[in-house]
Amino acid sequence: MNLLILSSSTGGGHDMRAFALKEWWINRGYAAEVFHPLEQTSALYRFGTNLYNFIQKKAPWCHSLYFKFLECAYLHRSSRLLIGRNHFKSFIEDFKPEVLVSVHAHLNHAYLDITKQCFPESKFIIYCGEFADGKGFSRHWINPKADLFTGPFESTCEAAIRKGMPPSKVRVGGLLLRQAFHTNSDKVERNSKIILKSMGINPRENFVTLGTGANGTNNHLRICREMNKSLRNSNVKQIVALCGENRKLQKDLNSMHLGKGVIIIALLKVGAEEMVSLLSKTCCLLARPGAGISAEALAMHTPIIFNICGGVMPQETNNLNYWKLHGCKASIISKPEQFPLCLEKEISAIGVTLPSEPSILEIIERIGNEK
Repeated sequence: MNLLILSSSTGGGHDMRAFALKEWWINRGYAAEVFHPLEQTSALYRFGTNLYNFIQKKAPWCHSLYFKFLECAYLHRSSRLLIGRNHFKSFIEDFKPEVLVSVHAHLNHAYLDITKQCFPESKFIIYCGEFADGKGFSRHWINPKADLFTGPFESTCEAAIRKGMPPSKVRVGGLLLRQAFHTNSDKVERNSKIILKSMGINPRENFVTLGTGANGTNNHLRICREMNKSLRNSNVKQIVALCGENRKLQKDLNSMHLGKGVIIIALLKVGAEEMVSLLSKTCCLLARPGAGISAEALAMHTPIIFNICGGVMPQETNNLNYWKLHGCKASIISKPEQFPLCLEKEISAIGVTLPSEPSILEIIERIGNEK
């Protein structure tokens, strides 16, 4: 069964889910490909993706305006007006997908129509990564012509139904994460000390983890400077800073000298097993409330402090609302100097127990086999 996954590199969560699904599907003995219509078929759409990532990195507060424009613009609704439609059509005619899964809000209309024109028997599934409803839950996620809408939680699916998806076409699909996050907890416990040591982390000493998005969005340097001012009575002995692919940031952090024997361990992009070990053992994770890293924290029951310095993007409010729905007051900082103060308080953690494999795999297989 050929599976085509439509994604976009806006933020990091979409691709995280797309490539996780590809790996799971191939392991089932099927064929799978990830295709980026916005980036691979049009220079204009590629510019829009880059603009999104620039705003996320430099001015998250400004994204509300961009989001509102995209909500009204209907840029990818009409297959007739879609830029790069022939490129996309050529790709699917070569690959011949039996099932398509879109993991991005702007790929659920024109691309669905083109697919159905070429392969009327193919199935189109929308997987929405949003945790809950909110002002950042795009209406472009909703298309009653899709064969199925699915998302990680009941709150995701309830939002979709309120916005117009037929209830008969909505089903909870669970979190879609890399295979290491579905590892048995006993095995994680056995392996974590060895993995942490290999990363230069002392598993016997407390550490906090500073997260970063796929686009390198962070303010680690300012956070570490503030930590240095306030570590007099702290039991934190290690600060693990994830730097993505930013080697300059890694070098700058490694050259910092903190007092009271506290060390900074700056790491470039880490693999799934390393991330599992980090999140299972860290005192807390500081990260923006994006769906990617927040989902990983939920899977590992990691205490999380949300970093909204620079403002909140609309989509991030959806994920913060998930914490509210579960009666958990989210720990939030809007200025770097607030982080050390947060560490002095109890940080609530909520979690999700994952099955041995994502529930969506069975859903895709069932839908794909329907005639």
